[in-house]
Amino acid sequence: MTKAVSILDHIGNTPLLKLNHVVDSLGVDIYVKCEFTNPGGSIKDRMALSMIEEAEKRGELKPGGTIVDQSTGNTGPALAFVGAVKGYDVRLFLPAQLSSSYDPADRIRIAQLYGCTVTSIDLNEHIEDADQLQGVERAATFVAIRMKHCYDLQQSDPLHWWANQLCNVDNTRAHREHTGREILDQMDGAIDGWVASVGTGGTLLGVAQTLKEEHPDLRVTGVVPTDDPRIEWVRSRAVHRALAKFGVPELRFLIEDLLDGNVMDNEVTVGNAEAKRMADRLCREEGLYCGMSSGANVCAAIEMAKTMKKGSRIVTVVVDRRDRYFAEYPNEHYVV
Repeated sequence: MTKAVSILDHIGNTPLLKLNHVVDSLGVDIYVKCEFTNPGGSIKDRMALSMIEEAEKRGELKPGGTIVDQSTGNTGPALAFVGAVKGYDVRLFLPAQLSSSYDPADRIRIAQLYGCTVTSIDLNEHIEDADQLQGVERAATFVAIRMKHCYDLQQSDPLHWWANQLCNVDNTRAHREHTGREILDQMDGAIDGWVASVGTGGTLLGVAQTLKEEHPDLRVTGVVPTDDPRIEWVRSRAVHRALAKFGVPELRFLIEDLLDGNVMDNEVTVGNAEAKRMADRLCREEGLYCGMSSGANVCAAIEMAKTMKKGSRIVTVVVDRRDRYFAEYPNEHYVV
């Protein structure tokens, strides 16, 4: 009989598979870390567990506490999943208006099934002429007002703990200490390139830190969607200006660690159609039932492969399952 363990003990140690069909005979091997096999269904299980357990160790998250954060992607369901297992209430803040045609309905449903409370924030109730905001300023303001709600809750009630996925160094820690180590072991230490979506910065940065310790010449590519300019709202400090406007103290984003450390050798932008075509191919040709960011990651890995010598080995990540995007079908959207 297998020794009884918590389902949380099954987070991590995900398979690493070599792609056989979509790589177009480039002479470079591309491997994918299959993070959709985590019990909560995505790579975000790793960071949710790391952030929560480190907060518990520091005494910031106490029994009877409530976890709060803002999310429209996989972090919400991951926090809801880990929080439910550990006995915490979880509350998520989402935008009433989205800055693109992206639809988070499926991720919201998953979080709610774990018992999470979801609150929509109407930007028009908090800022005049919100509809006049465009581009980077609009995206930065959308996230800043939700971060403001999390900050205020944490300040007003010690039983509320803000996970703050965009700034929490335990997000990076999860991938530096676990995902990166797993990749080194599974690749027998032989790896030439690492590719991942920029997202919060945690996955790309944490894994790169571990891999570069063993391979200082490792090539690193960060992948950015056309319709989610988060790297720009950090780089331009638009999000800092928005947070200051709402009265939130200065924060340091993980993307700033990524940029200041010159971790990326290349920054690739992938559009929705390109990401979706590759996700379709991965499903039909490789049997990988994955979402749009996974398709974008593989697109970028193939572009990296075209610049590398034959026999090189690249690793990227398949972050989640396709059924998290059914609300958008057949026009699923690559956002992070």
